[in-house]
Amino acid sequence: MSSKEEPTPPTPLPAGRGESDKAPLPAGRGVGGVGPRLPPPGQPVLRIRGVNHYFGTGDTRTQVLFDNTLEVMPGEMVIMSGPSGSGKTTILTLIGGLRTLQEGQIEVWDTERGDYRTLRGVDEEELVQIRRLIGFIFQRHNLFDSLTAMQNVRMAQQLKNTRPDPDSDARELLTYLLLGETDIQGKPQSPRFHYKPAKLSGGQRQRVAVARALVNRPKLVLADEPTAALDANSGMAVVALLQSLARARPETELKKLVRTPEEAGESGRLAEWQVPLLNRIATERGTTSLIVTHDARIMNMADRIVHMERGRIESNVVVAERLFVREGLRQCPAFAAILPEEQEKIADQILIGVHPNDPVRSDHLAAKPGCVEVYEPGEVIVRQGDPVNEHSKFYLIRRGTVEVLREIGGLPQKLTDMGPGRYFGEVALIMDQPRNATVRAVTHAEVYTVDRVTFDRYRSVSLPFIERILENFRGNEFNGEGGA
Repeated sequence: MSSKEEPTPPTPLPAGRGESDKAPLPAGRGVGGVGPRLPPPGQPVLRIRGVNHYFGTGDTRTQVLFDNTLEVMPGEMVIMSGPSGSGKTTILTLIGGLRTLQEGQIEVWDTERGDYRTLRGVDEEELVQIRRLIGFIFQRHNLFDSLTAMQNVRMAQQLKNTRPDPDSDARELLTYLLLGETDIQGKPQSPRFHYKPAKLSGGQRQRVAVARALVNRPKLVLADEPTAALDANSGMAVVALLQSLARARPETELKKLVRTPEEAGESGRLAEWQVPLLNRIATERGTTSLIVTHDARIMNMADRIVHMERGRIESNVVVAERLFVREGLRQCPAFAAILPEEQEKIADQILIGVHPNDPVRSDHLAAKPGCVEVYEPGEVIVRQGDPVNEHSKFYLIRRGTVEVLREIGGLPQKLTDMGPGRYFGEVALIMDQPRNATVRAVTHAEVYTVDRVTFDRYRSVSLPFIERILENFRGNEFNGEGGA
């Protein structure tokens, strides 16, 4: 968080959640069976299809967005990165209904109606209803100069008065964001509730804007550089709030953010008194955040990173999926010796932009053909004796269970079961010999595939590790990891 309050250089925050950290979000009704409805399982809260956009008219008409497609799932923190002028803010304003959608389709999930609202070809009244579904955090804060901090937040509440005690709720939000009667040290300070924007610092105004955007607990938050004017501790408070509104967080995880200034460094910290306040504020889950930022500390806490270049979404990486695939590749000796950045390149070639906890849909498979294959129970993935050719593949199990069988003495014998994160198929490719075992789906199974060309590209680098594999498999023995 570049600091106008504390002029210190940014350093990374702790890494974001991994594959095992994503708790499933409830479909249908919210907490306790009442409240906002989330989309059906596996469906996004935001869907963008083939969006193009142009500035100007006639001879000066210039295309600035090109065929952009994106899905964002409930509870994700999505970072949009890219150089200035790449189209990040333009696409954010289109999603928020602040610009007219010219070509393509954008759909936003309406938690109250339990259905999608489209932004294409709607009138102003409908656009107003869509905007009320979204929390906006603008880079320039856009507060009303004639209103106090409390009044700016309360005004947003009046658009959607759903809290039992709105005045107390607004006060708690501002207090949590260090604008109340207690500072980060737990010492008394002059509250900023009744200060107008002119009497607030840039960072304080930005925190009021954050409170205003989140006070109605929207299920979609659009933020343009939300931490640009914040010091480390204020920025940590904002990110922790967005994460807690996204999904339930263990108390132990929050307690790790309570630390001394020396331990926190430039990463920022929470005060002990902020944690119970955060838990009272974040009683609803499923909030999705789409954040345009250059702040490396937020980037490291993202669930999905969408990178734009010259008006196009060039990459769409689910961080947990990338970690899952990289770890699977790293476990295989055929890839273990190559540099981490090379492992990442291989992983990124086969990613489909879906969290490994979530099933793939047919449209995911169509969008990235050949990256993931799906097998039903009883279907054979590879068969013992099949020759190896240019179409042969290496496999990493994404979801489901497979069994490894080998025919010995004319009778099939089960060697082992394998589940997510395990791999197979490397031995035949390395030895350039027929498959030495049959691998069959026990349950519905999804497997990532690496083609023969990519696999062979790294063989020379991994020769010492390959020799280890050959040692394991000489004598026709199965070691319980990999194979076929």
